[in-house]
Amino acid sequence: MGDMRDNVILITGGNGGIGKSVVDRFLRKGNRVIVLDLQDVTAEYGQPENLEYIKTDVTEPEQLQKAYQKIKKKYGYVDHVISMAGVNMQSEIGGMDTILLEDIDRSIKLNLNAHLYLVKIMLELLEKSEEKRKTITLISSINAISSYGLPAYSAAKAGIYGFMRAVVKEMGEKEIRINTISLGTVPHEDEETENNEYFDYHRKNLAMKEFVQPKDVADTIYSLVYHMKSITGQNIILDMGQSIIK
Repeated sequence: MGDMRDNVILITGGNGGIGKSVVDRFLRKGNRVIVLDLQDVTAEYGQPENLEYIKTDVTEPEQLQKAYQKIKKKYGYVDHVISMAGVNMQSEIGGMDTILLEDIDRSIKLNLNAHLYLVKIMLELLEKSEEKRKTITLISSINAISSYGLPAYSAAKAGIYGFMRAVVKEMGEKEIRINTISLGTVPHEDEETENNEYFDYHRKNLAMKEFVQPKDVADTIYSLVYHMKSITGQNIILDMGQSIIK
């Protein structure tokens, strides 16, 4: 082991605007990448040999178990897990007055439970890796640390951070580093941010007056996996100062 071309990277949410940049970064560096998502992403990359897609609803443990069996049979191990799946519910934009009870459940299941399910189910594969410092990277949000509304989404994202801190010692005993990355507002690559009411509203809280880009997220995750090998138990805030200025 040790050659990153041998490394198996497991990514959930790889079909999202940020997820695609993360998948692309690891593919270009020669890693073997497995994407668990409801949408197939392989065609976007010319169906390279080092990319595998397993259709999976990450909110359903039974589907994650099936993915686990496929990965175990083909690879036998996973070196790094990057858990990115998540989205806020439309009904919670207006806060507690508008959020639907069923959307509270849906949000917690996708934005929190799915991350715990993934770690629980794939942990054995991580333990079988020969990498000295395996990693789990969980994507959270500055909603976990600042007031941006979205009550269920924010509660779930704060839960990810709490989960990471609860298991950091346990993971360390297994030679696994675990961290969270709290993202600020990140436009998708094809989104126009100028003269856009949503982005204009959030731009005033940016110290650098420009938004974090999906590529920036990919760079941070890649660095955390391969370069920042002494970091574990940390919440890395990637938001251009957005949560400080608000």
